[in-house]
Amino acid sequence: MRLAVTLLALLGAGGFAAQPAPASGAISWRTDEPGARAESERTGRPLLVDAWADWCAACKLLERNTWADPRVQREIRAHFVPLRIDLSEEGPASEARIKTFGLVALPAVLVCSPRSCDASTRRSVGYVNAAEMLDFLRRSQTNP
Repeated sequence: MRLAVTLLALLGAGGFAAQPAPASGAISWRTDEPGARAESERTGRPLLVDAWADWCAACKLLERNTWADPRVQREIRAHFVPLRIDLSEEGPASEARIKTFGLVALPAVLVCSPRSCDASTRRSVGYVNAAEMLDFLRRSQTNP
């Protein structure tokens, strides 16, 4: 009996098994905008903003196909401070962010300086595959 209780504790009782650790190459998205901006300013790397929502089908494809690609992950780790902006909930806070970032559709990926991220910021809107994202990321470094 004691062995069964110990196993349940280790494996997670009630079907709540422990979540696996993120893959070593996974993108470590920041969710605190002030902290991400401070890191961007400190490191000199631009912000890579992923504006998404949980109801957005193209956002889910971007997550599964593009952000999961090891080449994209390496490029982001080497050259950007990744920041994820969740616009899933409707309301004044999301509307203000949509207006501030000049968003017209999701997903939207923006490359921003630590101090400026607005409607004129370089961006990719809609689903793009890994090769297209790599091209966007590399062009953004040489021509912000």
